[in-house]
Amino acid sequence: MSCTDPRQPQAHDAAANAPQSGRQRVVLHVGTPKSGTTYLQELLWASRPALAEAGVLYPGEHPGAHFHAVLDAQQRSFHGHVDPGVAGAWDRIVAAARDHQGTTVVSHELFGDLSGAEAARALADLDFAEVHVVVTVRDLARQLPAVWQEDVKNRHALPFADFLDMVRPGSDRPDEQRPAADTTEGHAEAFWLRHDVPAVLRRWAAGLPAEQVHVVTVPPQGADPALLWERFAAVVGVDPAVATQPDGRRNQSLGRAESELLRRLNERLDYGVEWPLYAARITHHLAVGALAGRPGSARLTLPAGERAWVSAAADAVVAELAALDCTVTGDLEDLRVPARGRDDDRPADLAELLDAALDAIAALIPVGPPPAPQPAPEPAPAGGPVAVAQPVAVPEPAAVAEPAVPVLPQPRLPGAHVVARAGRDRGARLWRRVVGARALPPRPAADAPVETAGV
Repeated sequence: MSCTDPRQPQAHDAAANAPQSGRQRVVLHVGTPKSGTTYLQELLWASRPALAEAGVLYPGEHPGAHFHAVLDAQQRSFHGHVDPGVAGAWDRIVAAARDHQGTTVVSHELFGDLSGAEAARALADLDFAEVHVVVTVRDLARQLPAVWQEDVKNRHALPFADFLDMVRPGSDRPDEQRPAADTTEGHAEAFWLRHDVPAVLRRWAAGLPAEQVHVVTVPPQGADPALLWERFAAVVGVDPAVATQPDGRRNQSLGRAESELLRRLNERLDYGVEWPLYAARITHHLAVGALAGRPGSARLTLPAGERAWVSAAADAVVAELAALDCTVTGDLEDLRVPARGRDDDRPADLAELLDAALDAIAALIPVGPPPAPQPAPEPAPAGGPVAVAQPVAVPEPAAVAEPAVPVLPQPRLPGAHVVARAGRDRGARLWRRVVGARALPPRPAADAPVETAGV
């Protein structure tokens, strides 16, 4: 039995999966990263009241509860940081599903990282329900730039061309370990662990019937994003009209210049900023808040010279999925790579980088409201004594407690190292030729003390 005929779009009847009285189902969305997962998770979170009325539970005390559940199920940290909310997070999700008489949706793309043994334990914890495993899949031509950009937002500094050369099947380039990762996996190993979709399904679907193993294809570029939700909702068994569509601002992609700017910043920082501070100041404030979605920014796209091998890899995935025992919602043809790209695939030039850098600097400057204008003093009357108004006692307003502002820890950065890297940088050498050597601080001595700097 095959997933589907890849030449035919698969219609999926939501009524067949609709929650029934006393029937417990768990829809476990396990991947892949960068396949519309953030869009779906935000939509599910925003729509929880309406979904609950339809018999569908999206559990968790906060939007990050499912991410915590992944880390708890794996017993792993994230970039070496362990959030206090991780302990017991998987058990809390399981308990909520056990108490719900209907369909429970659990969704996080990093569930796909679990090994076969870890996946089997997770499924055993859900043995009280009929479990449906779901993988959302997008074509590799869009996945490769998106995954690399996500790596850049997570402190990595490998250039895009090197990343593509490394992940290419059959490449003779050695894989490189990702320094900030919690394991010894390299860039190529991490990519294919999550994006070899047939392998992900084999880890998760062992022993499940075909009707409980689902592939949902992401619509082609230019399609209405709501179509992905309609396909996912068909698997859940709920009317897609009950959902609240997100505003679309979150998780916008970095452009070509913004990605390269952030990559160079990571190269300069050299993993010297601890993850909680980096996530707050750079990933969220700088990358997501200031650089993502800049007007007129050019998209990062797959270079034309890489399209042949990417297309062959995509065709192999389509053929393997068609031969697996699973159910496809959408069309496997959505995963084919077009022969030609629709965008300019050249690298960012210096003018684009400078423009992005100026916006980044502006975003880091705290700008408050302008001061209120002060009234001009009234002129004194001519002649005679001036009557001085007596002050009127005004009761003090009740004190209002200021909201607590969390104090982020300041990282310890090797100041000598940062300055030395700046001195070796090609841009710094150009600056010295144009402006003069005294425009940059002198290089510190080899035994200079390490300074503490904020980012």
